[in-house]
Amino acid sequence: MPGMNEDHPVMNALLQQLRSLNEQYSDLPNELNRYRVVRQEQLIAQWAPGFSFAV
Repeated sequence: MPGMNEDHPVMNALLQQLRSLNEQYSDLPNELNRYRVVRQEQLIAQWAPGFSFAV
């Protein structure tokens, strides 16, 4: 969707989940937690193509 930003409710929820997963990975850096972070990033990329994670 053109003009997608963090104010969109679905995008906000996806990013909140990503932040939570990143915190879990920071606390316990293992393969499973890393996998969850990558999968969430892929989900966001599919939902909002072109979104930049460099925030």
